[in-house]
Amino acid sequence: MESKNTLPNLWHVFNLRDSPYFQETLGSTEHAYPLDLFIGREKEETHLLTTIGSSKSSRQAVGGTPGIGKTTLVQSVKAKAIDAGYWAADGLIALYGNDTVESVLGRLLSALYDTILSARPMIGENHAMQSAQQLVRVSRLRSGGANINIPGLGGAGFSKSTTVMTPGDGILLDGPRIMRDLLDLVRSGEGSGVILHLDNLENLTEKEVDSAADILRSLRDQVLMLEGLHILLVGTTPAVQAATGMHTQVRSVFRAPLVLEPLPVDDVQALLATRYRYLALDGRIPIPPISPDTIAALYPLFQGDLRSLISALEDGARLLVGVAPMGEPISLDDLRPALRQWYRQLLQQRLEGKRQEQLEAWGDSDPANPQTQKTLKDLWGVSQGAVSMALSDLEGQGYVLPMPRDGKAPIQYVLSGVSHLIFG
Repeated sequence: MESKNTLPNLWHVFNLRDSPYFQETLGSTEHAYPLDLFIGREKEETHLLTTIGSSKSSRQAVGGTPGIGKTTLVQSVKAKAIDAGYWAADGLIALYGNDTVESVLGRLLSALYDTILSARPMIGENHAMQSAQQLVRVSRLRSGGANINIPGLGGAGFSKSTTVMTPGDGILLDGPRIMRDLLDLVRSGEGSGVILHLDNLENLTEKEVDSAADILRSLRDQVLMLEGLHILLVGTTPAVQAATGMHTQVRSVFRAPLVLEPLPVDDVQALLATRYRYLALDGRIPIPPISPDTIAALYPLFQGDLRSLISALEDGARLLVGVAPMGEPISLDDLRPALRQWYRQLLQQRLEGKRQEQLEAWGDSDPANPQTQKTLKDLWGVSQGAVSMALSDLEGQGYVLPMPRDGKAPIQYVLSGVSHLIFG
């Protein structure tokens, strides 16, 4: 039987099966990229695991800039905890701007129920599980039965979705008791505890983060302190600091946020080298599509945003395969002008004229130094409110990044790696 023709695969030029610059979550049940590809963060991982292993219940927060690797770290922590006898949810429990105590409690109960059912399907007929099922079912029906599937770790001990629901009237009365019964069931089923991952804080406004802090305070004694439950709260540094530090009751039970610093460039190189080896085509020696020297030169522009760096490497490789020397790593001299031209074209498509002018004024003035809302007000000659709106638009499109706040000092903003490639 004749084999079918196959479409060209540009990565075969580099002796690779697929792109090494993928963004999918490692260890996901929906993708083939194992957690063995996770590199670095050993100290931070040990810190989180030690806290879980040393406590009957724990509450930890992980902060850092967008794209720095918070979610991947938590996925690796959950995988190692499962190897040690804990049960963990496959995805995350998202926090939303319109949340109430009831809705978050319902989501926690649902995630706990799904985790247990995935880890030990045979105990689904247990009385505690039946009680939880009834409450979860009513809650899901009242909210239209909405489930959001989020890529996660997969494998034994993992549930596969995050539930978004508006709980019924009984959730505040019965929810905490049922969760306690479920956690007792975990321990009787030889589970060391359950790890739940709360996230999405970085997509909330300051007011909505304040509301999340109020919800955490309301749930502290009823839910967060339950024996056998381990909470990992993830978001940008300002968001997790606000959510866990606003109220004394919450601050006293959450450890100070573990703030991730940018990966050292050597770890970035090791991470990519591991991907090259994993994706080697037919046992051949893989060729790095982008030279290590080029990566070392680009990385500082991205302020530790590994996700955006990898996206830029993907863009550059796709632009230059067949143009740069075939089968050789792409150099900085080839990559930078190609990316500059490409990102300038995208800039014109994504931003309306006034926003383009404001970004260009910033890029042409002093792209290397941070700005505050006050300095941008002077640079752009607009009101404070107009500066806030412009920053929201530019940040949303990935051209500006807020830096972690230093106490009560004004927030500083920097140009993203893409902006530096445009104006540098």
